[in-house]
Amino acid sequence: METVQQSSTVAALDIGSEKISVAVADASEGGELTLLGFGKVPSLGIQHGSVQDVELAVESIRAAVAEAEQTSRRKVTTVSVALTGKHLHSINKVGQVVLPDAEVDSAAVKQVTRLAMAFDPKVEGQSQDDRLVSHVVKGYTLDNDDVMIDDPIGMVGSVIKAHVHLAIGSDSVVQNLVKCIRRAGLDIEGLVLQPWASAAGVLTPTDKELGVVVLDIGAGTTDISCWEKGQVEFTAVAGMGGNTIQRDIAAVLGCNMSDAEDIKLTYGHWPLRPEDAYETVRYTRESTGEPDSCSCEKIVMTVESRLTEMFKVIARTYLSPDGWNLRASAGIVLTGGVARMPGVAELAHHVLGLPVRVGMPLMQSDASIGLVSPEDATVVGVLTETVRRRRLSGAEKRSDGTFSGLLAQLKRIVFGDFSG
Repeated sequence: METVQQSSTVAALDIGSEKISVAVADASEGGELTLLGFGKVPSLGIQHGSVQDVELAVESIRAAVAEAEQTSRRKVTTVSVALTGKHLHSINKVGQVVLPDAEVDSAAVKQVTRLAMAFDPKVEGQSQDDRLVSHVVKGYTLDNDDVMIDDPIGMVGSVIKAHVHLAIGSDSVVQNLVKCIRRAGLDIEGLVLQPWASAAGVLTPTDKELGVVVLDIGAGTTDISCWEKGQVEFTAVAGMGGNTIQRDIAAVLGCNMSDAEDIKLTYGHWPLRPEDAYETVRYTRESTGEPDSCSCEKIVMTVESRLTEMFKVIARTYLSPDGWNLRASAGIVLTGGVARMPGVAELAHHVLGLPVRVGMPLMQSDASIGLVSPEDATVVGVLTETVRRRRLSGAEKRSDGTFSGLLAQLKRIVFGDFSG
């Protein structure tokens, strides 16, 4: 094993409620990734994207890193980290500056961008603990023109506006996550929002242009991101996921949580099949220790009921208010562990009325490494976004002071911004 992490090596860390994943890849000068190794272990001490037990979380991180080091034969010392949490939400803001000389210069761009990014938790936050964790500069407009401009320097107008997408999260959640990672002996290259990482792992440029919704349904939370005209327009995290289904099964059958999870993975599917009424599911009642059984039909109906309710809540709370049921021309892409359940995409289509597909990681890899599941979309996306940030930083260093260097600076004002 190489003792020092090479500069071309990229390592991504995804800390979920059910599993912790570490992927190690080699990045070429052109930005292409070659997967070298992968580690995945059960997640302990994490619930709903938040640290509940520091020591257990640290040990889980170390175990995932050790497995990734063994398969990649590379020493992992620095990681880019996926950030989520049930308090994560977003704001779209516009900053406006009058141009005294009727021409856009670098100072005006910098001023209007900072103005748009200003965030006051007392006024715009959902709690006093809110902080700005990342952002995207979507573009600039001049006067009353609504056409987005990437590089407005040198253009003429009386007013310039900056359009930004701000991701807001809990300061304590971020700090506790960072603490665990550092106690595990790792440096942090940056943070990337998990909803954005999942999208980077599965979406095509056409998806983002037409309008698309990504639902990353993990164990404890569902990460939501909505994209249109190539930009992220909405980011949120819903506090429900696969564990909600697990709890329902445990409540209906009276079994323990571990057995409920096994039953969910083995028998959960949609739609109901004729043979489900005759297939027997055997389990042990937790309260008495006595064996019991039920039909597979009962499991399928329990799963269907909970998933239907989850999709309806997502539509009513997160998608319908801004019309994403009409704006998502490319439909909905499902990722996360729940996306592996047979028929879940068909059920989502039935409930939401939009085209739905299961998103698989776009990065090609050796199947023996195992990075081929929709639940791996996040860690693949973190790798992709890390390379984009490195290339952006490289462009800034090569810049001779033109707008490309300024834009790189603006997009990296907030620590952990991976929006290229």
